[in-house]
Amino acid sequence: MRSSILVFATLSCSAVFLWYDGVRAHETFKQFESRHYPVVTGMVTHSEIKIHRGSKGRKSYEAVIYYRYEVGERAFTGARLRYNPINADTAASARSIVAAHPDGATVQVFYNPENPQDSLLSPGVDGWDCMMVLIMTPFNMLMLGLWIWMGGWLRERLVRPVAGGMKIITDGMITRVRLPQYGAAWWGLGTTGGLGIISMIILGFTTKMPPPLGLALTVLAVIYLAGAGVYLWLWQKIRSGLDDLVIDEAARTLDLPQTFGREQRVTAGIADIESLTVEKIEHRDGRGDISYTYAPTVRLRGTGLEGQKLADWSDEEKAGDFAEWLRKQLGL
Repeated sequence: MRSSILVFATLSCSAVFLWYDGVRAHETFKQFESRHYPVVTGMVTHSEIKIHRGSKGRKSYEAVIYYRYEVGERAFTGARLRYNPINADTAASARSIVAAHPDGATVQVFYNPENPQDSLLSPGVDGWDCMMVLIMTPFNMLMLGLWIWMGGWLRERLVRPVAGGMKIITDGMITRVRLPQYGAAWWGLGTTGGLGIISMIILGFTTKMPPPLGLALTVLAVIYLAGAGVYLWLWQKIRSGLDDLVIDEAARTLDLPQTFGREQRVTAGIADIESLTVEKIEHRDGRGDISYTYAPTVRLRGTGLEGQKLADWSDEEKAGDFAEWLRKQLGL
């Protein structure tokens, strides 16, 4: 049931986010292309502020400018400031735009030479376009995370991978199982999305919208480079084997990684393993809703280290497959 909900959420969110990304990408491309549009002199015929109300009553303000211009002795009318629409959070921002384009004012009109009716007053890419990318960053990171989850979910359902899909590396009598507590991709996406939200709030409160283009580009670069840096650091750590569960058949030992509260790696004799079970762990959120995760756990005799968790997954079947595989490897 939970997986079905997540699959539906993945498909629904992807459809909405991809549509929005496509629209914004097209508008930004048109803004970039408009830098080379021919220009003529036009006149503002009417300017006003339109108020939009959200579903929760929140107001946003849009400056609407109507203008007239001529191309090759043909008269045209337009109402576009930019291809990316500008909605201001405050009436003051909208008033400043309207004040700069009063009725009867002379304006420079940029028009598409292939379609003179396609025109705008503010050509080129600026901070607004970067803000659109910044606003969509958390949503796109969420979408990518859902894709990663659904890809793994489909693989496990279609192929039924060995050991719950864990990466297994065999070198002679040594078998290593990659069991990182935190995935590099998840942390990279989470870092990028989280910094996107923080940066959006800071830019919104500390700059007069739109923010300067150079500042907005710098913020975007820092956000995505930080996310990539976190991903590469964790990927390298995982690849180094620090989080590997190591089975040494020759020495008959099991080496537990430094995860889940262990301050250092723990080496135990296979003969000292009392049991290997999948523990069902209950989680209760602030609203009282209950969810469960499933943790393959080894119990050791006479070491004071009973109940050593190896992993913690929301997928019970994955946890069971891994535990079954590990029992066979250890001869339990």
